This record gives sequence, structure tokens and C-alpha cells, in this order.
Amino acid sequence: MAKPWVPYVIQQGEHLRKLAFRFGMDAETLWRHDKNQELASRRKNMDLLHPGDVLHVPAEPAPALDISAGTMNRYKARVPTVPVKIQLESAVRSLAGQRFEVHGIGEGAEPIRGTTTAEGEASFEVPVLVREVELRLPDAGLVIPVLVGDLDPIDEPSGLAQRLRNLGYLPATGDVAAEDVTLALMAFQREQELPVTGAADDETRRALEERHRI
Repeated sequence: MAKPWVPYVIQQGEHLRKLAFRFGMDAETLWRHDKNQELASRRKNMDLLHPGDVLHVPAEPAPALDISAGTMNRYKARVPTVPVKIQLESAVRSLAGQRFEVHGIGEGAEPIRGTTTAEGEASFEVPVLVREVELRLPDAGLVIPVLVGDLDPIDEPSGLAQRLRNLGYLPATGDVAAEDVTLALMAFQREQELPVTGAADDETRRALEERHRI
């Protein structure tokens, strides 16, 4: 008999790869399950879920490890990673070819080190259970907190505002009103030479995804 699957409500900061690891299965297998096809039809990218989305997961957790009492138990585990890409831009200096370090990937773990691309992109992978890391560019004097799994789908108001915020059209912190988002959209449309309507139509969303890189 097939094991039952139950609904699970996505919380902020959760993403499919983290949940798949928690339930002891592959992310693609979880996403392609029959019970998740309605969600998959709405969220084209399995890595971009929205708080409140309902994902079906196995009712039973992954089997526990066998433990022998009174002896030393040794295990070898492979923790999957999730890719992170950050597009960096500055009005005062180029961020291409910059050394970067990623801190906070685990207690006692060495920082991840790399170099930004010619387009200023920092690309790295972190363990799937990591919630927040710190991206440091020592030569540029920048320290950037990065929340993993926090970006919402672009067809949600929160996802729209997040991208506009990340691109500098909205304040970096604090709440924003609907009117602020409309004005930010108009500024973006004007810069992209799109019809300045303040509405998030398909053409504007596509341009925003391309500009934001996701």
C-alpha cells in the first residue's frame, strides 16, 4: 500500500530542497508527485515558493538511523547544497572581479571564497539547511546579509516588491505601501522604455525578472 501524503503549509524561508532533505527524498521527486501538480502548475520554478503555498509531503518522516546502545556509532552523511547567485551593482565602483567570502555556513566551517564574474555576480552553494549567510567583499568594504530561500514568486505582490527593493527602486528596509510599489514600477518601466502604467503586466514582469536575473 502506498504511504499517505499530507498537506504542508510553506513558511517564509522554506524552500523545496530544504523540505525534501527533511523528508529524506529528492527534491525533483517531491515536486513531481501527483498531489503537487496543482502547485507546480502555478509556481513555474520549484525553488520559488510563497508562504501559504500548500505542498504535499509524506505523512511519515524519513526512517531514523539505527543506533547500537553501549557502542560508538559512526555515520557518514552527505548534506545537499542549494545554489545562491547574487547580482552586485554599485553606482560608484565596478564590482566585477571582486574577491568575496561567504560566512555563516556552519559552526567551525571555513568561509566559502570566490571571485565575482565580469558582470558582478557572486555565485556559490551553501548547505541546504542554512537560513542566512553573510557575503563579504573585503576589497570593496561591503558586508551583505543574504537570506536563503526568502525570494517570493514574481506574480505575488511580495515578490514584486522584493525585486524592486533589491534593484534600488524601493528602500532597502522598512515597510512599503502599495502606492510606493506603483511609483517604483513606473520608474522601472520608464527606465526600460516600457509603457509607464504602474501595473505589473506580463511584459513588465518579464523585464523585471531579466533585470533581477530571476
